[in-house]
Amino acid sequence: MQKREAVLIGAGKIGRGYMAYIFHKAGYKMTFLDYADELVRKMNAQGYYTVFMRHREFGHGEWTKFRIENYDAYCTQTQYDACVDVLSHANYATVHVYPGAIPSIGKLIADATKKRMKDGSEQTLDLFFVVNFLNADKSFKKAAMEELDTPEQKAYMEKYIGFVYGLVRGSGPTPDEHMLAEDPIAVSCADTDYLPVDIDQMKGPLPEGVKFYPAHNVGELVKYKVWGGNVGHCARAYFGKERGYTYGYQSEQDAYIHKCSVLMEREAVCALEQEGKVIPEEKERYLGKDHEETRFDPAAVNTEVLDTLDRIGADPIRKLGREDRFVGPALLAVRQGKLPFFLARGAAMGFYFKNPTDKAACEIQDYIRENGIEKAIIKYCQLDLSKKEENLLYQLILAHYWDISKEDPMDISYGKC
Repeated sequence: MQKREAVLIGAGKIGRGYMAYIFHKAGYKMTFLDYADELVRKMNAQGYYTVFMRHREFGHGEWTKFRIENYDAYCTQTQYDACVDVLSHANYATVHVYPGAIPSIGKLIADATKKRMKDGSEQTLDLFFVVNFLNADKSFKKAAMEELDTPEQKAYMEKYIGFVYGLVRGSGPTPDEHMLAEDPIAVSCADTDYLPVDIDQMKGPLPEGVKFYPAHNVGELVKYKVWGGNVGHCARAYFGKERGYTYGYQSEQDAYIHKCSVLMEREAVCALEQEGKVIPEEKERYLGKDHEETRFDPAAVNTEVLDTLDRIGADPIRKLGREDRFVGPALLAVRQGKLPFFLARGAAMGFYFKNPTDKAACEIQDYIRENGIEKAIIKYCQLDLSKKEENLLYQLILAHYWDISKEDPMDISYGKC
């Protein structure tokens, strides 16, 4: 019988907010595993943390708050053996970390698998990947498999460990100063209390009493969300930073940014529609509202949410990558004979994103200074110029980059024979 317990790997805003809220409502005992030792210490010392909640998308209603209590928390760096032990006894775990953590979490899963096998456990463990990047199920599974030592261990993992995609429906901006003054480890989130999961990838039953909705081919739904929805959100950060804005609502009140973000979302969705890999009914059920276009109305923008553009656009190395927000759908469009004009412009704007506290942003700017934008586009967009379609996209991104530039054309090498 499956236990009413859950392991949450990653105690950030998704982990302590969106996912904790879902399990909290179902009365589950939660155990958090996180790499940040200081956060884990604070969580254990305080014994609770505060969740500030508002209606989904933060457009309506007053903030409400409640406490999450009766949890355990362990650090994956300083308490690794305890983390392995916790995971080795779990039936359900959610994973909400950045791609850079794939190798370390893969090792944790592998070590927990080895312990389960050594202990003779025939219980299933379903790992739900609640992340906004593509191929998470395959990437984590590959990393875990590579840490196993024998064919028997790999066969055991195939039989008992499920690598299951979840479709992120909740959100959570950075808590404001008043929230953190009340509770230094507070989180804020929307009131979304469900998670669509890929039922075909599960090894055990759905967790009892938890609003995990069974869906199919969730990896393709994630692609729709990242390419057709998150792309516009990210673009507003890159365009807004270039215009000197600080917060997301400022970009939303800018007519030009609104136009560009809507049109690049449209380019992505049209390419995905032509590809046709998603069950239409499930797309409508879980993503329909995300892709309904709205007319520009600056007066309707909620200016109370102070979500910074630095946070929204963070980690541009990942977001400019070959399969991510801009380049992924742009390549799909080019292969279909379409010109992804606005997607390419969004990618170009990403190369102007600057934040001295963001290591990825600093790396890109240093690389441009040392090697030039031409090599930077090839490197970070991961394009192969020997392929005609990828070369065309490269040229389009480069042209947009120089169009955005404020440099005198005499100082620009673009277009010279």
